[in-house]
Amino acid sequence: MGLKKSRLRELARDYFVQHFEATGDEVAALYGITTKTVSTWRKNDAWDDARRDYHSSPVKIKQLLQDELLSVAQGNEPKLKADGISKLMASLDRCERKLDPTVVARLLKELDIFISKSDPSFAAQCLPFHKQFLQHRISMEA
Repeated sequence: MGLKKSRLRELARDYFVQHFEATGDEVAALYGITTKTVSTWRKNDAWDDARRDYHSSPVKIKQLLQDELLSVAQGNEPKLKADGISKLMASLDRCERKLDPTVVARLLKELDIFISKSDPSFAAQCLPFHKQFLQHRISMEA
């Protein structure tokens, strides 16, 4: 029995997002769907934006930099100059110290939903604190 279409769509998207060089044709062949279907999903669900966000996240960039450092430590030639790596790391550190209030709001909402599934009364107790924290983060960014 085949995968449900929604699950297939999710798997295809995840593959496309995580594999930067993957093409729509490759995803179609891998999951046994048409290239046209992949193209439609790609456009409607903004797969390219998700791919860019995934590969440009501070965590992903740090992983790539760590891979580069390990490679150099093993005696391989560096792909980047040390000065470039230093500047990238400094930029990432600055980005990590900032918290976009929109991201904080999404995270807190997801946390509230997660808690409410296990303990609705505790989730209700947490809600005012989450709102206060979000207001605090907004004031810090202003």
